[in-house]
Amino acid sequence: MRFSKTFLVMAVVCGGLTLTSGQQRKLPAVVPNPGQQQPQPRPQPARPDASKVPVHQLYEEMFSQGRYDLQDQVFSRDCKVHFGNSRHLGLEQAMAEGKGWRSASPDLRMTINSLTINGDMVNVEWTAIGTHTGNGHGLKASGKPVNMHGSSRFHVVNGKIVEAWNEEYRPELFRQLGVSKTQAFMFFATEKVVAALDPVIPDRFYAFLFE
Repeated sequence: MRFSKTFLVMAVVCGGLTLTSGQQRKLPAVVPNPGQQQPQPRPQPARPDASKVPVHQLYEEMFSQGRYDLQDQVFSRDCKVHFGNSRHLGLEQAMAEGKGWRSASPDLRMTINSLTINGDMVNVEWTAIGTHTGNGHGLKASGKPVNMHGSSRFHVVNGKIVEAWNEEYRPELFRQLGVSKTQAFMFFATEKVVAALDPVIPDRFYAFLFE
């Protein structure tokens, strides 16, 4: 009799465990609430090749072909341009400087010798070749050839250059053009005056002075 009661108790316990286990296995999967916002996939960073595009346009089309109409495609409007450690220009001023040198050397060609990308930074080694047959930046045509080498660094965001760093090129350029120390002094003195007036004169007037 005691054996039968013991067996019955064990049977009831085992049955309860089996039922509990079966219920756990049959629990429905959790269905997300339709109104609950689902996590969005993270945006993928731009391909490195995309950062090359505005830099190639700058050298191959703007500088070498005079395609300055591409300015808004290549640069962001608030782009800052640096030359060496002491010259820091706004975009319109930098473009005016480039146009002035192209007027002085209409056959100017700039070639990218090497281009490397590190994240959103693009580093370029370049060569500029031309002949000083035109007037620009107040310098009379000398007919002398120009062969310059330098390096530049660009911060590219969303397919546009937002900041640029360049070596200061003008001392070597003046040397090749045979610009005297007096001429160079007057050039830099005028530039300093214009820089001091920069907060009160419009960019268009600056461009007029240096083209």
